[in-house]
Amino acid sequence: MLEDIVRVKDRSIIIREPKTIDDYKKLMDVQIEIWGMPDYSEAVTYHMLISAHRHGGVLYGAFEEDTGRAIGLVFSIPAYRNGKIYQYSHLAGVIPEYRHKGLGYILKLKQRKHVINQGLDLIVWTYDPLQGSNAKFNIEKLGAIVRKFYENYYGELLDKINIGMPSDRFEAEWYIKSKRVELKLRGLLKTPSLDKILEIGGYLVTSTHLSGEVRVLKDYNLTDKHDLVIVEIPGELKKLKKHREILLAWRYKARTIFNYYLSRGYIVIEFITQVSDGERRNFYILWRRDLEDILRGAVPWS
Repeated sequence: MLEDIVRVKDRSIIIREPKTIDDYKKLMDVQIEIWGMPDYSEAVTYHMLISAHRHGGVLYGAFEEDTGRAIGLVFSIPAYRNGKIYQYSHLAGVIPEYRHKGLGYILKLKQRKHVINQGLDLIVWTYDPLQGSNAKFNIEKLGAIVRKFYENYYGELLDKINIGMPSDRFEAEWYIKSKRVELKLRGLLKTPSLDKILEIGGYLVTSTHLSGEVRVLKDYNLTDKHDLVIVEIPGELKKLKKHREILLAWRYKARTIFNYYLSRGYIVIEFITQVSDGERRNFYILWRRDLEDILRGAVPWS
């Protein structure tokens, strides 16, 4: 069993598949800390991790070399839809003290290599479309694309990240052997500026304004006259959680926007985040183009 050792926060972290029952239990326990779950009712149990891992699933943990403590994981299960076999990635996360250190990226690359070795070319997962940090990681960094949106996908979730909000989700598709993903991972498919997208005819469908410390989604346009559209989402979702009514307005208006455009052949191909006058603003770029062209690395700004 191959292991990778990386240095994070001046500590040696081992990335490997679980070897013992205790390893699986650690990868169950760490879910509580990653997502702030109230108890094990929200977690994938260790015996389910064992069953899936030993029957075609992909499971890697990140463990501190000196203590053996689990600090992150990535977990997917074999899936089948419309005649295609792929991996559905149900869990990918790192405990708070190790976030934004590149460890999540390493875990996803490990997952990608494993799935390629299985002879597959697609990994699918869901994420909250209003969570900008996840959008940046999934779309901009990994090169995933989005063609599907689901309202309240999981029903009510009780972890600290999702509690009190409808669990609306994007379905990310990561075509791990595509030219697009290869270019993204090599840093050769650069993210353009918002000004560049506007310059080439990108149509901003959302209208927002500042209200105190938070940005409010005032209005939106639904039209199929433009092949390239821009959708703004909250700059910092954590701030909005203090303003429930404003957040719910974003959530429900975003439902209408994403349902409209994704049902008409638009594909989320890029994510732009920028800071201006101390405020972070986030934008999705949607393009009405054949999937095959996008996977070959085509972008409208080249």
